[in-house]
Amino acid sequence: MTDKRSGEDIYGEQHKESNEPIFSGIPTFLKLPQVDRDQLAAEDVDIGIIGAPLDTATTIRPGTRYGPRAVRAASTVPSPPYEHFNIETGVDPFDTFSVADTGDAAVSPGETRQSQLNIEDAVAEVSEQATPIVIGGDHSISHPDIKGWAEANGYDDIGLVHFDCHADTGENGLTGFDYDHGAWVKRVYDEGIMDGENYTLIGPRGFWPGPDTYEGMRKADMKWYTSMQVGNMDLDEIVTDAVQRATDGTDAVWVSFDVDVMDPAYAPGTGEPEPGGLLPREAIYMIREVVKALDPEDFGFDVVEVSPAYDTSDTNSYNGGVTSGLANRLIIEVMGSMALAKQGLIEGSPITPKESPGPSKPPQTADD
Repeated sequence: MTDKRSGEDIYGEQHKESNEPIFSGIPTFLKLPQVDRDQLAAEDVDIGIIGAPLDTATTIRPGTRYGPRAVRAASTVPSPPYEHFNIETGVDPFDTFSVADTGDAAVSPGETRQSQLNIEDAVAEVSEQATPIVIGGDHSISHPDIKGWAEANGYDDIGLVHFDCHADTGENGLTGFDYDHGAWVKRVYDEGIMDGENYTLIGPRGFWPGPDTYEGMRKADMKWYTSMQVGNMDLDEIVTDAVQRATDGTDAVWVSFDVDVMDPAYAPGTGEPEPGGLLPREAIYMIREVVKALDPEDFGFDVVEVSPAYDTSDTNSYNGGVTSGLANRLIIEVMGSMALAKQGLIEGSPITPKESPGPSKPPQTADD
């Protein structure tokens, strides 16, 4: 690694210590320090985790208001909170970044639009001082996430890489509400900060939205790769195309991940499951490669639509479930790829066996 700073330099003696069992203490994300949003710069925080527990813009099954809590619970794994060396990529994000949990944006049940504006303000406050990683919440939060992040940084043109079962480009959402979770991409597009040629959707399938919406997307030069195409193509080709489109003439890139892009066999805890989705290995690999190719200084990420009530092995979000565990893993993968990009590296330094993969010796024949 080119950067000799380590997590121990950032977090001190706690770096390799697990001081309490996973069921004890306040369950911040990865049990990281909680820092008030207005103190991120003073505390020298690089990445700010923020929850957006809103689900009143959901049109089918509610429950994503508990998503941030469930993902935080799933993140309290029995390992030191400040040491996360990935055995595959060979990188630990906490050797590069100081990360803190900034709590949740204020939501008011019954006042959906005001709650979204509150989320916009909270994400903007984080974005003025650190890179925001937002845990939803339904997918309507991505419009205020992106708007707050862009305005805080003065971005005029942004790229968007969108993992989702649905396009979310409805003119009036699913039920006539302009700001529901099926209209946020269109709202971002209408803001004038994203052109269609800078947008790529990965993983759509099923029966919504209809052909008129997709015709509009095609006219706007938006591009998408269906779930079946993901399964049949070289993932690197999809990643390369999405990154090139997102970075072509833009100031920054946002990556948004809706867990319903996954096959519900692997991520059942969501409001709108649809068979035939991505496999975890596909999703993790593409997230790694997309984020690694982006500038971590001009970047933002959200993971949305975790609904723990429908999740496997999650009864009360005491330690999360299968789907919230996936969301937690994706956030750590994002931070790891940001760390590689920050250091200008394509790969880290994984510890590998002395021998190459495969049989150690040629197979014996009858003549041997």
